[in-house]
Amino acid sequence: MIKKNKRIPVHILTGFLGSGKTTLLREYIEQGSAHRTAFIINEVGDIGIDHHLTQRLDGETLLLESGCLCCEVRNDLKASLLALLNQDTNEHLEQIIIETTGLANPAPILATIFNDRELSQAVVKGKIVTTVDALTAEQCARDIPEWSNQLSSADSLIFTKTEKLSESDIHRLQNLCSATNPFASFYIKHPNNTATLAQAIHSTTPPRLLQATHEQPAYFSIRSMANHSAIQTEAINVESVDWQRFSIWLSMILYRYNDQILRVKGILKDSNTGNYVLLNSVRKILAPLEIIDKETLNSPSLGLVFITRGLTPNDITASFNAFDISPN
Repeated sequence: MIKKNKRIPVHILTGFLGSGKTTLLREYIEQGSAHRTAFIINEVGDIGIDHHLTQRLDGETLLLESGCLCCEVRNDLKASLLALLNQDTNEHLEQIIIETTGLANPAPILATIFNDRELSQAVVKGKIVTTVDALTAEQCARDIPEWSNQLSSADSLIFTKTEKLSESDIHRLQNLCSATNPFASFYIKHPNNTATLAQAIHSTTPPRLLQATHEQPAYFSIRSMANHSAIQTEAINVESVDWQRFSIWLSMILYRYNDQILRVKGILKDSNTGNYVLLNSVRKILAPLEIIDKETLNSPSLGLVFITRGLTPNDITASFNAFDISPN
């Protein structure tokens, strides 16, 4: 039986094949940041390799092989998490880090955590950190759907293999990634910086949305197109909503468009309670809502931002307007 009085954060380290996940994890361990941390390392092949590269003296390192966490071995993930939380030796466990395969979609992993009653009482979502290979990012953006899934899910992006890039190259990379995920924080992995993963996991940057000007109307749609033109962002600028109607509409829109909606993030005021609420969804998986102090936000703008793939422009905005959600 789980004896914890607090929920343990589960961080997800993802990124496309060869983007440097294991290197970052090894540095994180070697620099001493992994105190009271357990690791779950997922590999697709029949022979596990990465866990040998992250051996440590204390804590737990579990290997899940012969399948991907986002599909074949989700039941193994649940069992592994519960086993870690139930062990007496992990009584003082403070966090769990999952390193996914290079092909994983983080959304089903989150579903395992949020939708299981036993797990949801014991763990909480931490940071989703995605490594981005700076040398192949533009090609991946054009050709690799898994890359877009991982990028759009991220709270933090770590750019790797940047040694030979100029400042203008880095700026272009940031613009490319911002077009797919305007929410994420950026970190650059320099050869002499071994604390990059620690910074990405433990940063406390306040939530933010895309900036909006006061001249914009109550409802509007904007698009930030990456090289992969099927990916776009659509923003709805609205401060206050009837939360019951809004919840029905959001559930409807997420299931109607299914995998065409990659990510939703919003900061809204509940017109009934006056609370400011942060919502965060990866695909159809909605994280537990968080009530926040508006004074802590680093953006005065409230509203919703959708990252979508292949939708007709203004579909979501038109649906929102038709549903008459705002009491204003």
